[in-house]
Amino acid sequence: MQIAIAKTDIADRGRPYVPEMRKHVGHSLIAVPGARAVIRRRSGEDILLHRRLDFGVWALPAGSPEIGESIVDCMRREVFEETDLKVAAYRCFGFSSDPEREIVRYPNGDVLHCYSLLFEVELEDEALDRVDMEKIAAETTALKWFALNDLPEMIDNHRCTVESYIGFRSDGVFRVS
Repeated sequence: MQIAIAKTDIADRGRPYVPEMRKHVGHSLIAVPGARAVIRRRSGEDILLHRRLDFGVWALPAGSPEIGESIVDCMRREVFEETDLKVAAYRCFGFSSDPEREIVRYPNGDVLHCYSLLFEVELEDEALDRVDMEKIAAETTALKWFALNDLPEMIDNHRCTVESYIGFRSDGVFRVS
């Protein structure tokens, strides 16, 4: 007996899920799966953050899957959309869903409860001077490497993700919150 639906059977495949749901529920709280990427520099302890257009503060590349998209493909797409850089390697280090941190109200009034798989990411090319900032301007106003011990103002749940990442790096234990 076949239970799974084939990718080709999904009519809305490739369409953004959250905007589709917003058509039905307005700004009300919705639960969404997501991916969050801690992009680490190969040399050193720096991580790459982007300044978000919507919140105006620094954050990790993150987002929710499109309809019919895997969580890994979501992470790769979000990294590319928000940084114009491609993922070379990754590994999962945690999962975050604690409502105290993961229920977020966006500047436009939308409310999400994020259920995010957390990834450590290495890039194919770390050179920020080759990034086309116009290409990512819909979501990102700046990109910058930051030392783990000298982070700027960030979105709270993203800062918690970095703290989980630091813990994971020290003991190798998968984090769940």
